Amino acid sequence: MYTVEMDLDEICITVMDDNGNNEDLIINSFTDIVYIRQYDEDTDRIKTIAISPRMWEELISAIHSPEGAFRMS
Repeated sequence: MYTVEMDLDEICITVMDDNGNNEDLIINSFTDIVYIRQYDEDTDRIKTIAISPRMWEELISAIHSPEGAFRMS
């Protein structure tokens, strides 16, 4: 299950594990940066990585691609 929330300058996507084995994956997307966050039970902290919107687009494209090396135009 997932939710998508849109605000003036942000898109927030939350992906939930339907089986309850993993913590929610939260994506906060802005025009200049995308944050991917997930709570870590072992450290009791939220882990965050930051990528560019271009990297996010390439990640989405890669999910739907066959094996190989690709360049987006």
